[in-house]
Amino acid sequence: MSMPRAVRHINEVRALDVVFRHGRISRANIAKELGMVRSTASSIVASLADEGLLVEDNSQDDKSAGTGRPGTFVRINPNYGMFIGADIGVGRMNVVALDMEASVIAQSTADFSLLEASPDVVVQRLADVVENIRQRLGNDYRIRGLCLTAPGVIDRNGTVLRAPILGWRQEPILERLQRRLPEIPLLIAENDANAFAIAEIYQSKDERGETEIYIYLDAGVGGAIINSGQLLRGQDGYAGELGHIILGDEGFVELATVSGSFESFIGREAVLARYRFHGGSADDIPAFMEAARRQEKSALSTLKDWSFYLGRGIATLTSIFNPTRIVLGGPVAALFDLCREETLEKVASNLLEGHPIPEIKLSSLGLEGPAIGGASMLHKQMLSVDENLVFGRPKIDAGRAQ
Repeated sequence: MSMPRAVRHINEVRALDVVFRHGRISRANIAKELGMVRSTASSIVASLADEGLLVEDNSQDDKSAGTGRPGTFVRINPNYGMFIGADIGVGRMNVVALDMEASVIAQSTADFSLLEASPDVVVQRLADVVENIRQRLGNDYRIRGLCLTAPGVIDRNGTVLRAPILGWRQEPILERLQRRLPEIPLLIAENDANAFAIAEIYQSKDERGETEIYIYLDAGVGGAIINSGQLLRGQDGYAGELGHIILGDEGFVELATVSGSFESFIGREAVLARYRFHGGSADDIPAFMEAARRQEKSALSTLKDWSFYLGRGIATLTSIFNPTRIVLGGPVAALFDLCREETLEKVASNLLEGHPIPEIKLSSLGLEGPAIGGASMLHKQMLSVDENLVFGRPKIDAGRAQ
C-alpha cells in the first residue's frame, strides 16, 4: 500500500473512532480532535459516507465551530453491520447482536441440559438462533462476524483446550462453526471472562490507562487482567485463569480442576455445597440469596465462609497486580452485596498494613455480558487499522487483538 493511501486509511479509522466515541459529532469537531484542517476531515467523512459507514444526523445543527454556516452532525450508520456474540454457559446459551453503533438489536437465550452440551448440538442450536435473528431483522443488517465465548482455555486457533464444566477437551469449536456457518466472514472464539471484561470497557467507551481485574463468577470462576484498555494474555494466551489460583488444600467442593482452587471456594457449586454443609438446602443461587436475606443461620454461615475466601483471593491478586479496581460479574457475584463489609475486612487483613485496597464493584451487566463482549471484540476490529493494508501483513485476529 502506498504511503498516501496508508495514511488516509489510518485517518479514516481515527475518524470512525472519534465518531463512535462521541455518538454524533460535526466535521469541524472531528477536524479538531484529529488535528487536521476542516477540508481534509470533510473529505475523509465524505469517503466514509460513500462506503456507508457514516450518515448525516440533521436532528440538530452544530454551532460550536464559531461564526458562519452551522455544521451538521454525522454518526455511525447503525445498519452497516451486525456483530453476534454467543456465550455458552452451563445449561444455557446467550446470544446478542450489536449494530454498528454497538447497540444491542437482538437477544436470545436458550436453556439446555449438560447432556445437550456436545459441541455438535451447541453449534447446530447456535446456527438456528443466527437464522432466527436474520429472519427477525430482515435484510437491514449484514452479519460481519460471530464470536463464541465459553468457560475454558481457548488457544489462538479457536480450539477449546479444556472446558471441564462443559466436558469439552481439545475441541476445535471454531472449525465446527466455520463448517456450519460458512457465509459469516469472520468467526472467532474467546474465553467468557475475557469477553465479559471487554464488554464492561467497551459499553462505557472508557478505556482507562489503569490496571483492572475482572472476575466472572458462575459455575466456574474466570478472570481477566486489563491494562490501559488491553487484555493481558501472557506467553501462550492463557493469562487470567484466576479461578485456578490455589487458596487452600481443599475447597468446599471437588471440581475437575486443581484441588483448593479459588473457584472451589467461591464458585456456584462451592456456595451450594457449603450451604448444604451448614444445613441448608437451596438448589440455586437465587434461593440461597433469599435465605440469606431472611437471616437464615446456615446461609449467613455460608456467606461468612464465602467472603473469607473471596477476600483472601482478592488480596492475593491485589498484592501481585496493584489494580485500581476489581469488577465482579456473573450470577454468583450478587452475593458480594450481602457481605460487602466482611469481604473488605478480609481483603485488608490479608494485606500488609497500609497497602492500598482497590475499588471493588459489581458489574452492571447481566448474564449476557460475555456475549456482548464477544460481539464487541468484532466491532472493535471493524474500527481498527487493517495491518495488511498498512504493513503488508494479516490483520490481527479480533479475539487476540484486545
